[in-house]
Amino acid sequence: MRQSGSRGPGSPEHGMRRAAALAMLAVLVAGCGAAAAGDASGSSSPTPAASRTAASANATSPATTQPTSSQPPVKPAGRSPRIMIVGDSITKGSSGDYTWQYRLYKHLRADGFRPRMVGPYHALYNNLTKKENDHSYADPRFGHANDATWGMTLLQQKNKIGATVAAYRPNYLLVMLGLDDMFWFGVSQANMARNLTTFIGSARAARPHIRIVLGVIPPDIHTQSNPAFAAKVETFNTTIDATAAQLSTSAAPIAVARDGAGINVAADLWDGTHLNANGEIKVAAAFSDVLAAKFGLGSAYPTPYPVLPTGPLVHARLKVRAGRSFGQAKLSWTLVPGANSYRVFTKDLSVNQTDFKALPFPLIPAQDPWTAGLLTSGDTYVFKLQACKGADCNAFSNVARIAAP
Repeated sequence: MRQSGSRGPGSPEHGMRRAAALAMLAVLVAGCGAAAAGDASGSSSPTPAASRTAASANATSPATTQPTSSQPPVKPAGRSPRIMIVGDSITKGSSGDYTWQYRLYKHLRADGFRPRMVGPYHALYNNLTKKENDHSYADPRFGHANDATWGMTLLQQKNKIGATVAAYRPNYLLVMLGLDDMFWFGVSQANMARNLTTFIGSARAARPHIRIVLGVIPPDIHTQSNPAFAAKVETFNTTIDATAAQLSTSAAPIAVARDGAGINVAADLWDGTHLNANGEIKVAAAFSDVLAAKFGLGSAYPTPYPVLPTGPLVHARLKVRAGRSFGQAKLSWTLVPGANSYRVFTKDLSVNQTDFKALPFPLIPAQDPWTAGLLTSGDTYVFKLQACKGADCNAFSNVARIAAP
């Protein structure tokens, strides 16, 4: 976590601290991803039976689609297009997020469109309780229906997407899938290609004139630290381009969004994998640009992109009271959506301390309430907390005062 002081986000010290924090978080990300993949497959790692099922599913023959050359831009599907976004945790988001869907929706609204976001899911994933149906959006005032869940795979969706498309009738299908297939299940590149083709064929079988935008797999801490995995991601991203070029038709065009371009793993991802506010803008901008250029839907995303504050936006409400023993103060606070740690700051007013000092370790939500010790009896102390989500720390609590017993 960041330490107190005047060092800003651009300083070398900040960069080293954030890189170290993201490296530590990679372990936690792996655990969360495994749990999410377990929700999708029935266990946190494929059992022999699950592996046989996956192998059988991978063997499905690709749907037949007439290839064609690249097509000119097409007209948008009206001023109120039905849009369904399909994706995994990067799209779904977690407690306290805006999501990149929010940024896309707001951009289209600003361009005068009234997009109707459709799909079976309407909420975030709670990154603390590991449960779905969390409604703590940073701003809930947008169309947040979609077909995205943590742990979703292309392998799962290639035969399910037809029924979902038939039920929700989107004009546009925006897709970001494949990371979990490769990272958790080790799906081969040949089967990744087949599964992508089958996915497209299934969507078209349900809605022949659907317009599809395929997102590439963006960089993350795993592509940075694991060259073999990075090569798999690069190969699949090349497959996405080739598949789109081969299968796009004038009646059912396919385009590719460059959502990985410009993503800075240290600055745009709160845990090395999942988007923070600035990462959300870059992904939304990539899809917006393709919708504008290839389908005439809206305009390109305005540049330069704004640089937004990252980390939790909700301010915890802090209370402090005397502890059970001399020299102790007991802190309690309201939990902030998405915050998985809290930095504690304090100063002793009785000795004329002017600057808050940070404790050397953060607190986790389960430590609420927490007792501060080694205080000087009779001195007046003030405390405040800063909420953090992964490596991103932002909103401070109120300042609470106490005379140490």
